[in-house]
Amino acid sequence: MFKDGHSPSSALYTHEDELYLSAVNEQELLKLLADRADNPDYGYVSNLFQQYRKTTLGSRNGKPMFERLAEIVKDYNNSDRGRAVLQEYDMNSGKAFILCIVTNLMCRVHEKIQQAGELCYMDASSSFEPLNTSITLFFTSCAGINYIFYI
Repeated sequence: MFKDGHSPSSALYTHEDELYLSAVNEQELLKLLADRADNPDYGYVSNLFQQYRKTTLGSRNGKPMFERLAEIVKDYNNSDRGRAVLQEYDMNSGKAFILCIVTNLMCRVHEKIQQAGELCYMDASSSFEPLNTSITLFFTSCAGINYIFYI
């Protein structure tokens, strides 16, 4: 389920829903829900998710993370949904971690509405806590449509 994008809680809820649907009567349902072999608790599912994330996605920081992110940026650029540019963090050269995403909608707004290039609002109040990374959103003056997204 994690491969399909489930979080630990959504995977647990989906599994419990399947147990509800598979039970013939209430007595069997109570037995299934009470048995940890059939219905693991949240802590167990969370540990499974952490193991899955570590083996599949790698660590939260370091070379494997940037390699995986570079693959995702390449796939995004090849998907014709927009453009993305990645600059990896490098402590030795002083390069900051920058991820810039420009969707096709953003490009169309910039091309079709000239005022979109004249004014840009910036919101730097968001952050991505696990990596101690700030998120900066840029908006155009046209109906608040996102223009550029920097991480």
